[in-house]
Amino acid sequence: MEDSLETVEEVSLISETSNTSITVNKSDESYFRIEFSGIGTNDIITNGEREGWCIDWQKPINASNSTYENIPLYSTYNVESWKPINYLFNIVDDLHSSMPEMTYLEIQLAVWTLRGNPEFDVATIDPENSPSGIFRDGQPLFNMEVLEEILEIVEAGYKTYEPGENSRFAVIAATPADVQTVITVVEK
Repeated sequence: MEDSLETVEEVSLISETSNTSITVNKSDESYFRIEFSGIGTNDIITNGEREGWCIDWQKPINASNSTYENIPLYSTYNVESWKPINYLFNIVDDLHSSMPEMTYLEIQLAVWTLRGNPEFDVATIDPENSPSGIFRDGQPLFNMEVLEEILEIVEAGYKTYEPGENSRFAVIAATPADVQTVITVVEK
C-alpha cells in the first residue's frame, strides 16, 4: 500500500473509505468512468459513478469493467503539491467555454504533465510507448495548441488559487502498486 502512495505526498486518508471497491471503464467524457461502492459515511465522497483520471501514465489498468477492492481513498484538498491539478479542475468549465475544441484527452495530458511524477512530456514521448488512446498510427489524437494553452492558464493562476466553498479537488484511489493510480473529482 505505501509503495503505491510513495509519490502521493501530504494527502489524508478519508474516513470510512478503506473498504471501497472501484469498477473502472473507459469513457468519452473523461479518461475513465469509475463506479465507487463500499464507501462509509464521510464528509467528502459518496458511492456512485464519477469521472476518473489517471496520475501514473506508465502503469497499466484494466478499464473494461474491472473491479478493484479494498481501495482506500485520499483527499488532496488544500495540499500544496496538488494545487495545479485542483486548480485545473476548478477552471475546467471555463476552459470548455473558451476552448470548445478541448476534449478529455487534453485534460488528461494536462493532469499527467502537472503531476510530473512520473515525468510526462507529450512533445518528447514516443507514440509507440505512450498510453493507449493518445496516438493513432503515430499521429496525436489531441490538440497540442489547446494543451499548451491549458498549461499556460494553469501556470498563470494556480499559485494564487485558494480553495474554498464549492471548490473541486482530486480524491485519490490508492490502487495496488502495480496498477495505475486513479483519481476522481469531488466538490467541497
